[in-house]
Amino acid sequence: MVNLIFLFRQKLVVFWISIIVFLFLGFVIYSTTPNSYRIQSVYLIEAQEGPSGAGGLGSLAQLSGINMGSNNAENTFLNPALYPVIVQSKPFLEELMKTTFKSLVYTDSVTLFKYMVETRPENSIMKALKRPQSIFKSGVEVDSGYFDSLSSSQREQFSPLELYALGQIAQRISISSQGSLLNIDTEMPEPDLSFQFSKKVKSLIEKYSIRYVLEKQNNQVEYLKGQFNIAEKNYQEAQNNLVRFKERNQGINLESLRAVEQNFNAEYNLKFELFRTISQELELAKIKLNSLKPIFSQIEPPYIPNRPTSPRLLLTLAFSFILGIVAGTVFILFYYTFAYFKLQQNN
Repeated sequence: MVNLIFLFRQKLVVFWISIIVFLFLGFVIYSTTPNSYRIQSVYLIEAQEGPSGAGGLGSLAQLSGINMGSNNAENTFLNPALYPVIVQSKPFLEELMKTTFKSLVYTDSVTLFKYMVETRPENSIMKALKRPQSIFKSGVEVDSGYFDSLSSSQREQFSPLELYALGQIAQRISISSQGSLLNIDTEMPEPDLSFQFSKKVKSLIEKYSIRYVLEKQNNQVEYLKGQFNIAEKNYQEAQNNLVRFKERNQGINLESLRAVEQNFNAEYNLKFELFRTISQELELAKIKLNSLKPIFSQIEPPYIPNRPTSPRLLLTLAFSFILGIVAGTVFILFYYTFAYFKLQQNN
């Protein structure tokens, strides 16, 4: 043991050099990393209960081919595991990328795509390592109307610059859930921009969550609207046929005409009942659609940070110091292990 301590002291200079080198590298990384402002917000997702079936209206609705569904209340919670998937999906990130924000770097509002591509808010050393040619080239400029000429439909291909912007946006959003609590962590290089970004992310999460939850009920409402238009048209035709028949046969008391009139009345009553039933079902479906919307209540709202959350000088230097100790120790152990085996071979 004493010999090990003695041998370690012999290479103490190497040990301290390792620590100093890593501290220097840590300081360089700290100096070349732009400030980042992180915002943590917490929301309570409250689910409402959908109304039950429409009782006696169900039997009449079945005659028109309408599916009332079960009488059990539906739970409007999304699976918590879906939220991280949603925020990292291409459609979600693309919508964020096209959104305009106010930035200190630009006089007018700018899309997040233009901001990310032109400012490239990442470590300068990492930027040089990824794109060495960028050292000798000027920055990329993006036309403000870049997305105007692109189709608004779902994209099938993205350019390299768009993929870069999507990647930068994706790594600045972190989502976690605990039961009905949703934690949203966002960060940006500017305090006010970070605040705007956090609010937009929450707004889009709410929009996508509502869309996924209500997709089935929306289809039901659209289906009932189509059936309502058809039933209304058939009801009006039956009504017009009955009125025209009565106007043409006033004062005539033939049994054959009475039979025809009864048929017209029966058809009118049937189509009226069908029209009335579908209109009631449509109203019930609209009420249910509204009641199923999940509510995002603020527990910890976003706020404009007054100081950057990263990089942290003390944390960076402490981590570099520990790495220097580990690297120095490993180097000394490796050196003496190699020397020991070399000595054994010589003997």
